[in-house]
Order: sequence, then structure tokens, then C-alpha cells
Amino acid sequence: MLMSVQGMVIGLLPFAGAAFAGGAGFFGWSAHEKRRQRLKAKHAVTGNASSAGHGSGKLQDALLAQMEVLTSRLAMRQSSPLCPGRLAKCAWFQENIKSSGLEGRISLAAFCDMRMRLALVLGAFGMVIGYVFSSELALMLAMAGAACGWMLPKRRIRECRSARAHELEAHLPEMLDVLSLGMRSGLSFDSALSLYCKHFKCPLAAELARAQEMWRSGLESRQLALKGVAASYASPMFTRIVDGWVRTLGAGTSMAAGLADEAKQARDEYKAKREERIAKAPVKMMLPVGTLILPAMLLLVLGPVMLNLMEGGI
Repeated sequence: MLMSVQGMVIGLLPFAGAAFAGGAGFFGWSAHEKRRQRLKAKHAVTGNASSAGHGSGKLQDALLAQMEVLTSRLAMRQSSPLCPGRLAKCAWFQENIKSSGLEGRISLAAFCDMRMRLALVLGAFGMVIGYVFSSELALMLAMAGAACGWMLPKRRIRECRSARAHELEAHLPEMLDVLSLGMRSGLSFDSALSLYCKHFKCPLAAELARAQEMWRSGLESRQLALKGVAASYASPMFTRIVDGWVRTLGAGTSMAAGLADEAKQARDEYKAKREERIAKAPVKMMLPVGTLILPAMLLLVLGPVMLNLMEGGI
């Protein structure tokens, strides 16, 4: 009897270890998510656009920093040394680099060079790991690592683009309210915009202040400067609002009532997007729950039963 109890305890040790690993993994993932949300809230307040992004972390920031270093190194060259023939074909980079807030910091040559470097490094790493077990696994891991390395820079730029648009939509209702109150108090559009840019510290206020300096100095017209700010964000809502500004300013009609309506609409759309992201959270949690907790629970529940069946069969 004592031997059977000892055998059962020894047999349950792997299940207990699996349960502990599953619980530790889940709580570690929860802590990482909470830290990521705190960093996002901090960057939204301080306006730090360089580290904005969903899932921003040390690896992603290091990737951006390395691409900036490559940009400075390749500044005097005409093409990337690793993939010189792809520069003219990468239309995706030209379309998304401005709206990601990285224009001027990361060049097309550095982007292509980093994609090739990561593909080679991760492909070689996967091949070495897989070769320990079999040549077929080495080939599969090499292909998977190369594909992952090739897509990482593109994914990071896409994350910056999405985060910048999300940050804009968070500050947009506030900006529209300030413009509406200023114009209802008798200020002109330029004066109300200057008031917002002076008293609010966020990337949107900085972009609008830069555009205002452009048309005040005569380098660009007001319509082109405003459209340039809208084009630097991947936000259809902001583009639609700026187009309305351009038409209204061109016609010389009042904007105060329209700004109040736009502020309410922007706030409602931002709230709807937040609620949509919250509704998707349970679906996203199914992956860690299914891979970490559920197998451990099944082992704990079915493990003793399987041991008893095995001992009874023996």
C-alpha cells in the first residue's frame, strides 16, 4: 500500500510541475500585459512617438534603433549592400513610413538591409536548432526563421502606424473642443489653433504648430499644410475632418457649430473602437488559456485516473 502511494505521488510530480508552469506562464503573461498598458498610457501622456506601438517592448525598440543606425551608415550610399535591387520595388514602405511617424529616421535602404539581415540570422539560428534533431526539422525551422525575420521590420512599422493613429484619435476630440470654444468666443481659426498648440503638449499639437508655422512663413498654403498633417496619420476620420476644414475655410463660412458636431462624432467613434478592443480581449485570452492552463488542468484531473487504470491493468 505504501509503495502504491509513493508511486502515485511520484507519478503526480510531472502533472504538478505542468500545472505550476502553466500558472506561472499565465501570471507572467498577465504581468507583461499590465506593464505594456502602463507604458502605453505613459507614452500617450508624454507624447513619445518613438516608442509608440501595440506590444512595444525592448526588442521592438531595439529593432527601430538598429534601423536608425543603419540609416545613418547607409546615408552616403545609393542602395542597400544586401538587397540593392529591391529599393525601387518597395512601394509599401513609401506609403506607410510617413504615417508611422518614422519619416526621416529610417530610410528605405536601411529597411531592406534590416529585413535581409534578420532573415539570414533567424534562418541560420533555426537551422542550427533543428539540425540537433533532424535535417527535415532543420529545413523547416530555417524557413520559418527566415520568414519571421523578413516580416519583423514591416510588422514594427505597421505597429507604429497603428499606434500613432490611435493616439491621434485619443487627442482629436479634445482639440476639436478647444477650437470650437475658441471660435465661439470670437477667435479666428488660426488664433484658436494657436491657443491649442500653445497650451497642449502632444504629438498632434506639435504637428499642427509646425504646419501653422509653414503657412505663416509662406512656405505652404494653409490648405496644403493641413492636408499634409492629415496625410501623416493613418486616420480616415482625421482626413475627413481636415477636408471639411479646407472646404469651410475656402468658402468663408462659420466653423464653430461644425467643430462641436465633429468633436462629438470623434469622441463617439473613439469610444466605439475602445469597446471593440475590449470585446476582443476574451478571444485573445483563449490562446494562453488553451495552451497553458487547460492542459495542466486536464493532467491534474485525468492523471490519477490513468495511473489507477494502468496499475489495475498491470
